[in-house]
Amino acid sequence: MKKYDLIVWDWNGTLLDDVYIALEAVNRTLRKRNMNEIDIEQYYSFVDMPIIRFYEHIFDLDKVPFSVLSKEFTEFTEAQESNLKLHDGVIEKLQDFKCRGCRQIIVSAAHIEQIKYYLEKFGIAEYFEAVLGADDFLAESKIERAEKYFAENDINCDNYKRRS
Repeated sequence: MKKYDLIVWDWNGTLLDDVYIALEAVNRTLRKRNMNEIDIEQYYSFVDMPIIRFYEHIFDLDKVPFSVLSKEFTEFTEAQESNLKLHDGVIEKLQDFKCRGCRQIIVSAAHIEQIKYYLEKFGIAEYFEAVLGADDFLAESKIERAEKYFAENDINCDNYKRRS
């Protein structure tokens, strides 16, 4: 008997081990503006969705537009492709859920084409029936994306519990 029918994964920081690359991208942006860097604890305390709220904790967006910060972040992280990896044990966990007959999807604020590229690169695309990502680089709400998918696929959200 399987305990879960559907597993909803986040991408960045959950499957993809990229938090230190993201932290360095933010710190590079801070250094470029002669601002103090943040540490990992501050990074985690500022993380918020939509991602613009993260940047509001650190920058004056009237002086440095979010679109500029988002572009700089994306350029740096894309240049780090060779350093990106999955968290330890991800493939085994995906396989385990697949063997149990669980459906698996990704809901992310990351750009959908970027996620799909890495799913193929890491050889894990086959585990997911859907990838719900952004069609831009503004990292907006994942909740609406998931709710739309659930409604279109007749999935009752009341039957599911969030696990962190």
